[in-house]
Amino acid sequence: MTLADERRAIGNGITAARQSQQLVSDLQSLESQRRQIGALNELERRGARPATPGRAVYKPQAASSGGIASPLQESNFTERTYHPEIEIKSTDGLLSWKVKPIHEVYMRDANNAEVKMIYAQPPTETP
Repeated sequence: MTLADERRAIGNGITAARQSQQLVSDLQSLESQRRQIGALNELERRGARPATPGRAVYKPQAASSGGIASPLQESNFTERTYHPEIEIKSTDGLLSWKVKPIHEVYMRDANNAEVKMIYAQPPTETP
């Protein structure tokens, strides 16, 4: 046997060993327990079941008097409270002014119920 024949025989052996069916059977032989192939659940065909009327139990919402009736009107502006004073600067830095941002405002709605509005504190430095 020549060197070329030997190489050809080795190549054929490697090709035969790499065949997918041989590889699968070799891997399956290494398993200690065979896997069970599961069956998929059978689904009904669409439209196979006849139409049936639906049924539900009506649950009415609990009666509530919540909510705000518009319009809102501020009853007394002197009752406002304010956050601490902050300084606002213009974008070019030439102008600045001090402002006391509003913290709480008391209002009355159309049903004469008191509404308290609380505002968040703005950042101390403006962008």
